[in-house]
Amino acid sequence: MKKLLNKIAILFIFSSFMLASCSKSFIERNPSGSVPTGEAITDEASMETALNGAYTGLRSLGVYGRDWPVVGDLQADNTFIELYNSGRYIEQYKYIFTRTDEVYGEMWNAAYTVILRANKIIDADITGDNVNALKAQAYAIRALMYFKLVNTYARPYTDDPSKPGVPLVLHYDPYVQPPRNTVAEVYAQIISDYETAFENADGYSNSVTLSKYAIEGLLAKAYLYMGDNAKAKQAAVDVINNSEFSLVDADNYFDFWKDPDIHTDAVEAMFEVDVDIIDNLGTDDLAAFYVQGYQDLYASDNLVNLYSPTDVRTSVLIPYYTKSGAPAVIVYKYQNSSSTKDRDNIKVLRLSEVYLIAAEASLPNNEDDARGYLNAVAETRDPDFTGYTSSGNELLNDIITERRKELAFEGDRYYDLNRLKRAINRSGNDGSISGPLTIPYDDYHRIAPIPETELNANPNIEQNPDYQ
Repeated sequence: MKKLLNKIAILFIFSSFMLASCSKSFIERNPSGSVPTGEAITDEASMETALNGAYTGLRSLGVYGRDWPVVGDLQADNTFIELYNSGRYIEQYKYIFTRTDEVYGEMWNAAYTVILRANKIIDADITGDNVNALKAQAYAIRALMYFKLVNTYARPYTDDPSKPGVPLVLHYDPYVQPPRNTVAEVYAQIISDYETAFENADGYSNSVTLSKYAIEGLLAKAYLYMGDNAKAKQAAVDVINNSEFSLVDADNYFDFWKDPDIHTDAVEAMFEVDVDIIDNLGTDDLAAFYVQGYQDLYASDNLVNLYSPTDVRTSVLIPYYTKSGAPAVIVYKYQNSSSTKDRDNIKVLRLSEVYLIAAEASLPNNEDDARGYLNAVAETRDPDFTGYTSSGNELLNDIITERRKELAFEGDRYYDLNRLKRAINRSGNDGSISGPLTIPYDDYHRIAPIPETELNANPNIEQNPDYQ
C-alpha cells in the first residue's frame, strides 16, 4: 500500500502541471482500421477493415472513450467533481445543461458515426465463409449504440414505450433526415439486431471482439431494461450455464484491473473496448479524470461507505486527498493511462453483471434464484461475507446496491436509477464543487436534450420537453 500511495502522490504532482487549456474535443483521425465512407466493401478483407473501423469508433470521446462512462456515474451518486477541476462536466454534475450542451452533442454524433459504419457492413452485398460472422459483430455494435442512445435521450421503456426515442437509421445514408422513432420501435430493433448477431456470431476468442455469449449477455441487459424479466433471465442464465466465462476471484481482482492486456482467458471480461498505446485519447481519456491527468473525479463518500473492509473491490479505492487538499478516495480502476506499453481497455460487459441481471430478473417469482445469483457475486468479492438472506423489496434493493458496488465507475448507475424511476439523492462530499442534491425522476433533465446541431440540420426531429 505504501508503494501504491507513493505512486498516487507522483501522479498527483504530474496532474497539477497539466495544462488547463488542453482541448476538450477529440478530433477523430481516420483510423488505420477504417474504411473511408466513399470506399466500397468488395470482399471479406475490406469488410474486416470496415469492422475494425466500427470497433475503433467505440473508443471515441463521445461514447466509451469517456463521455458515457463518466456521465453514467457523475450524474448519479457515485462520483463528485472537486474544487480544483479542469472545467469539464460541470453542467452534467450540477444538472444545468441545455440543448447546446457539448457533451450530449459529442455523444449523439459519435454514436451515429459508429451506426453508419455498422450499416455499411450490414448492407454490403458480398459472399464468403466469414461474412455472416463479420456482419454479426456489426449488428451487435449497432444494437449497442441504439441501446445507449435510447437510454440517454429518451425515458425508459417501462415509462411509456410509445414516447419518442431516437431516429432509427438502418442503411448507410449520411444525408438522411429521419424523425424520432418510438422507444418501442428502437427496442424492437435492438432485440432484432442482437438476436441476428447471436445466431451468426463466432465463439469466444478474446475480450475485444463481440462473441456469441457476450452478445447474449447484452441481449439479457436489453430485456432487463424493457422490464421483460423472463427473457432477461433466460438469456443471462444461458450465459452463466453454457459459456466459458468465469468470475475473477478475490485473489486476482486487483490484478484484473491492473492488467491492460486483451483477455483471452474468458475470465470476467466478456466485452471491452480495445485501447492501446497507439490508438487512445492521450491525456483526454477516461482514466485522466480519475487518477492520471486532470484527476477531477473522486468516489463519493456515500458509495465508499457501502463496502466492507474485507471487500476486494476496496483495493481499487485509495484513500488520499483531492488536489485542493480535502480527504477523498481516488478511483484506481484505470491504472495505465500514462503507460508507454499499453492502456486500459474500457469494460462494456463483465460476467458479474450477467449474474446480477439473472438475480434481478428472477424477481418476484423466484427469490431463491435471485439470492443465489446475487450471492455468487457478493461472496466472491467479499470472502468474509456470508450472503444475503433478504426477501421482497429489500432483496431488490440489495441487488441494486450490489450492482452499484460492482459496476461503479463503469457508467451504469445513472441508467439504473432512470430505469428504476428512482430519485437521485446525492450527499455532500468534502472538496466537492457543490453540496447535497436531489433530482427527482420526473425532472426533465433526467433525459438528455436532442443536440442543437441536430435540430438545425434535421427539420424532422423534435426536442425533448422543456429544452425548448
